[in-house]
Amino acid sequence: MKILGIDLGGTSIKSGLISPSGEVTELRRTKTPNNDPSGEQAVEVLAEIVKNYLNNHEIKVVGLCVPGIVDAQNGIAVFSGTLGWRHFPIAQKLQELVGIPVYLEHDVTASGYAEFRIGEAKGYDSAMIMAIGTALAACFVINGAIYRPHSAVGEIGHAPTRNDRPCVCGKTGCMEMTVSGGALVRNYKALSGKDATPDLILDANKELDQIAVELRSEFYEALAFGIHFVASTLGPQAVVIAGGIADADSDFASSLEKELDKVLGIQLRPKILISKLEGTSGCIGAGLSAMDRLKNS
Repeated sequence: MKILGIDLGGTSIKSGLISPSGEVTELRRTKTPNNDPSGEQAVEVLAEIVKNYLNNHEIKVVGLCVPGIVDAQNGIAVFSGTLGWRHFPIAQKLQELVGIPVYLEHDVTASGYAEFRIGEAKGYDSAMIMAIGTALAACFVINGAIYRPHSAVGEIGHAPTRNDRPCVCGKTGCMEMTVSGGALVRNYKALSGKDATPDLILDANKELDQIAVELRSEFYEALAFGIHFVASTLGPQAVVIAGGIADADSDFASSLEKELDKVLGIQLRPKILISKLEGTSGCIGAGLSAMDRLKNS
């Protein structure tokens, strides 16, 4: 069975053929349409991507993942601040254009699915996969299965922390306003008046300046605070860090573990693991999830 996995992000669309064992081939990248609040431009681009693969391959199913709040069961992008969509039935619209089944998934749930099936979370009965990139969200494995009781699960980026920064959700103090690549860049700019990339801010070996040192300390403190809370409630055996931010600091795992040493007490200490799927987890997870859902339909 050939599966097409598609990861639709705010700036680019990654697509690739996914084997039942999770191997990805013919990986391609396409620009995401700008200023597309209706989603109609995106559907046209996605349909063209699928048809290009169909010209050379017999594909049985398409797995598509998008950011935001997703009703995976009904194929609806309920809300995506990144894409500007509300209640958009993207799976149905794409399926009508390409003529094969399309299954929708939340992008971080898709990444978690890939980590659980073939990545760092494989073999664990309980785990948290944290996707830290432009924003922050998580996927949970509980009792050997992906936990998905409703469409808004995993929005750990909007858990409260001790910062007082306003968030796009309308609240203040959300973890995502400290623990994300986007937050590091914005906060450094606000405090220094200068631009810097997340790796310059987060990697202590690069010693940018005192502002970067303070933001780095705040980042790991808030991240450890979030993991501490999850360790106290769900008790995951492992925490997998996915997303581009883990590459920004050459000492990411050890830096986080040192901060966890300060806050963890009687809780089970989760093993800190760094994803090795190198940006393909969304495609892989969307594809594998679609394959399983097709089999069970």
